[in-house]
Amino acid sequence: MVEGEKTVPKYVVYCDESCHDLTAHYPFMTIGSLWLPRPSKQLISRKFRNLCRSAGLGAEVKWHKVSDRRLEDYSSLVDFFFDHEDLRFRVIVVEQAKVKMEQYHGRDRELAFYKFYYEMLEKWLQPGNEYLILLDYKMNKGADRYTTLKRYLERYLRGKAWISDLTVIESAQTPLAQLCDLLTGSVAGAYNSLRAEGAKEKLAQHIASRAGFTSMRVCTRPSENKFNIFKIDLG
Repeated sequence: MVEGEKTVPKYVVYCDESCHDLTAHYPFMTIGSLWLPRPSKQLISRKFRNLCRSAGLGAEVKWHKVSDRRLEDYSSLVDFFFDHEDLRFRVIVVEQAKVKMEQYHGRDRELAFYKFYYEMLEKWLQPGNEYLILLDYKMNKGADRYTTLKRYLERYLRGKAWISDLTVIESAQTPLAQLCDLLTGSVAGAYNSLRAEGAKEKLAQHIASRAGFTSMRVCTRPSENKFNIFKIDLG
């Protein structure tokens, strides 16, 4: 590095989604993201993988796998998130029945979905930083969805921050993407009315307690930077 040159802070962002069919099957969908400094990625990933192994969670960690038998183990994964100050989470909640598909999205559900992805990401992209954005693989009808999302984010940033890459990964091979799945699913589950006293409800309440919320069905202040829940107002 040239003497006097400013070091650009670099971040990695893992993304996932839940209940995202944009139909009335689920009242709400969620699109979530786990943010951390890129220099911390390797160490935190290794620690999280080791925690999963010590808990006997050898297979892929996912929200839908939460059960009474595994509740304590999954609670320890939640605690891992809250105990690491480098980890932050943001999720957008969309009331699917209020999405005006014809008026704003040309009846294209996939287009609408990535517009909401943009809404989730752009508020946390800060000037002066560089971001690596990793999305869980999803089969798209439009071959250019990811490049279009990246282009619109870069247009928003106007050179004030940079996206080194926006690409897809296989979450089964990526421990921190699985943690993002767990947190994103918990918000979707809470908004879509979890079964009272079930394991998922108990885990959601544990997350709420650690976050300082009364429940997971909240919309946090914009300044909340540890566990940020944004329920978009679609009118």
